[in-house]
Amino acid sequence: MRARWHSKVSKIMIPLGIAATLLAMGLLAPTASAQSPDATKPAKPNIIFIMADDLGYGHVGCYGQKFIETPNIDRLAAEGMRFTQAYAGSQVCAPSRSTLMTGMHTGHTPIRANGGGKYLYPDDVTTAEVAKAAGYATGGFGKWGLGIEGTDGAPTRQGYDEYFGYLHQVHAHFYYPYYLSQGEGRFMLPENEGHRRVRYSHDEIHAQAMNFIRQHRDEPFFCYVPYTIPHVELVVPEASFKRYQGRFGPETPLPDPRPGYIGADEPLATYAGMVTHMDDDIGEMMQLLSDLGLDERTIVFFTSDNGPQGGPWQRLADFFDGNGPLRGYKGEFYEGGIREPFIARWPGHIAAGTVSDHVCAFWDILPTVAELAGVAPPQGIDGISIVPTLLGEAAGRKQAEHDYLYWEYPAGDSRTQAVRWGDWKAIRPRANGPLELYDLSNDVGETTNVADSHPDVMAKINAILAGARTEMRDYPVENPRPTVDDYVR
Repeated sequence: MRARWHSKVSKIMIPLGIAATLLAMGLLAPTASAQSPDATKPAKPNIIFIMADDLGYGHVGCYGQKFIETPNIDRLAAEGMRFTQAYAGSQVCAPSRSTLMTGMHTGHTPIRANGGGKYLYPDDVTTAEVAKAAGYATGGFGKWGLGIEGTDGAPTRQGYDEYFGYLHQVHAHFYYPYYLSQGEGRFMLPENEGHRRVRYSHDEIHAQAMNFIRQHRDEPFFCYVPYTIPHVELVVPEASFKRYQGRFGPETPLPDPRPGYIGADEPLATYAGMVTHMDDDIGEMMQLLSDLGLDERTIVFFTSDNGPQGGPWQRLADFFDGNGPLRGYKGEFYEGGIREPFIARWPGHIAAGTVSDHVCAFWDILPTVAELAGVAPPQGIDGISIVPTLLGEAAGRKQAEHDYLYWEYPAGDSRTQAVRWGDWKAIRPRANGPLELYDLSNDVGETTNVADSHPDVMAKINAILAGARTEMRDYPVENPRPTVDDYVR
C-alpha cells in the first residue's frame, strides 16, 4: 500500500509542502494543516461515518417519523447537531458513494451511475486515503460499490486497512448470501446455503465494525459503516419483525419483484423492523464508545445514501411519510431523492441539541475528514469542510459556502441534472427535457415550477450547467454484471 500511496501523495499534500509529504511517507509526526484546528482547538478525533441505504429524510424520529422507533439515532441528534439541508451525492447508491469517497460532485466524480461495472482508478484519492495519510487506522464495513476484488477500485487498494461486507452493489441486495467479502477474499456463510435464513448479513457487518473499534481503541481510527438497511430485499430477523408485527393492521403482502429476493407478508412491519434493527446496533456502537472511554474522542456522523425506494416499494415510503414534506423518491433529483437526514455528534465539541440549516453535500465529507485529521485535502475537489459549522466559534473561522451544488445522472448521450443555487433549485428530470425551477424558500415540496417567470435565474442556472461538469471517464473494461446465483444458492 505504501508504494502505491506515493503515486497519490502529491495530490493530497502539496498544500502543506514538504513537511506534509514527509508526514504521508511516515517520516514526520502529524502536524496541524492550514485548514486544521490550531493548538487551542480539539486534537484530531476518531471518526465514525454511518450511512443507511435508501433511508428517507423523514424515516427517523428526529426528522418527524411517527411510527418507526429510532431512539438511538434521535439521541445522536439530541447530543449533537442535526442538519436540515444536507444532500446525498446522488439519487442512487454508487455515484452517491463515489462523491463521498472522492470529494467531487457527480459532474466530476469517477462513478456517476449504478450498475456495478465501473470502479475507482489508482489515481483517485479517497477519504480513507486522506485519513490514512494522517496516521489513522482505516476500516470499512458494509456496501462499497466502487470496485470489486481484483480491480483497482477494491477498497483495500483505496486506503482501507480492512473492509468487510459487499463489494458489488448487486450482492448487497441479499441479506442471507452464502458469503460476504473480506478484503479481496471471501468470508463464507455456509449456514445460508439452500436459501436458509440463518446469518443475517447486517449483523455480521455490524459485528466486524465493533471489533475494529475495539482493536483500534488506542490509536486514531476512521471507521466507515455503510449499512445496507433498509435497502430491499425486505427481510429482518424475527425478533425485530415481531416488535411491529400486526401493528399496522391487516397488510397486503409485497412479493419482491426480482428473482431470488425475499418478499414480505407484512411489508410495513418488516420495513419498520429493519430500521429499528439498525437503530439498535447504532445504540450498541455508541455504548461501546462510552465503555471504552472514547466518547469525547470520537465524532460520529449519520446519514443515508439517497431517498427511499419508489416503484413497487413506494407505498412503504408513503405510509411512513418517509420523505416528510419533500417530493420524489430514490432515482429522482427532486428533494425527496437527495435531501437526507444528516447528524454529527462529538461530545464536548459539537453543541448538543443544535440544528443547522447550512447547505452541504456528500462531497464535503472528504475535506471535513481531512481537517479533523489535521491534513490538507487533495487539490481540485468540489467539497468544502464543514468543521466551522460543527465547531462554531472554536473553529476559528466562518463557514465557507458553496456557490452552487450540482448533480447529474447519465442517460444515453444526455443526462438528468439538478442545480441548487441559493434557495433556487433547477431540475432536468428527463434527459434532453426542459429545466424546471423551484423556490425552496417558499416551496420545499417543489410543487410549483416557476421557470417561465424567472428568466434571470434561468440564465444563471444555464451558465452553471455549462461549466459544472467534465465528460465521464471511459471504461474500456468493466466489471462483469453478476447474477443472483453468484450470491444466493
